[in-house]
Amino acid sequence: MPRIITISTQGDFFRTVKTLNRMKKNLPKMTKEGMRRWGRILERDMRQSARDANIRDLTGILQSTGIRYEQGVRSNVGYLFIRLYGVYLDSMRPHFVNVHRRRTRLLLWAKLSGSSSIRRKAIMVEQRKLNKFSIYVRPHPFIAQGYRKARPKLKPVLKRVAQRAINNS
Repeated sequence: MPRIITISTQGDFFRTVKTLNRMKKNLPKMTKEGMRRWGRILERDMRQSARDANIRDLTGILQSTGIRYEQGVRSNVGYLFIRLYGVYLDSMRPHFVNVHRRRTRLLLWAKLSGSSSIRRKAIMVEQRKLNKFSIYVRPHPFIAQGYRKARPKLKPVLKRVAQRAINNS
């Protein structure tokens, strides 16, 4: 059975206009809130894709504070910050790197490496039996993968926030 709703020009129409105006005022604030929520999801997915790309960080900076999202204060724009060495790891060309005693962090990484030959050479460099040795490094692409994981989650987050804005009006 159809339901008939009568809207008079007296009170119902003006109440509806006021409700729509309240929703219109809340929409920019809710959009920023939605982008902030999605930014946290993007940040989390970027960190996870860095772990999935086997980026092992001796200092732990890239997985903790090396990737962060900040929402613009007065705009709907958000910014994803990634440490410069993370960008380099993502987009570098394959090349050889020399490992010697002066490069202490690289030598430490070589000593903790999964490859027994690299570990053995690193110990030999540390004991001064070998001056230096080279390792071949490849890129660890993780930025595009993290964005690909987070992008489909944007629409549901914004839809949820818009629904909340409509319900609160």
